[in-house]
Amino acid sequence: MEEDKEYYTLTCETSDGVVVQRKFSSDDIHGFAYNVLQFTNHVGFDYIDMVEFSTESGTIFRAENL
Repeated sequence: MEEDKEYYTLTCETSDGVVVQRKFSSDDIHGFAYNVLQFTNHVGFDYIDMVEFSTESGTIFRAENL
């Protein structure tokens, strides 16, 4: 359902003045984690290979670059 999606825009200016922007929509936390990971890699943090989020009940959602 399209109305269940949330829309995000992440923006960062790198040290050499380049502005990197990633716009995406996600209807679950796994999709959000994937896009956050891709964004961090595109702004120069190439050593980040995983992001992880968890719910209050302890359910873990993870996105990894393998």
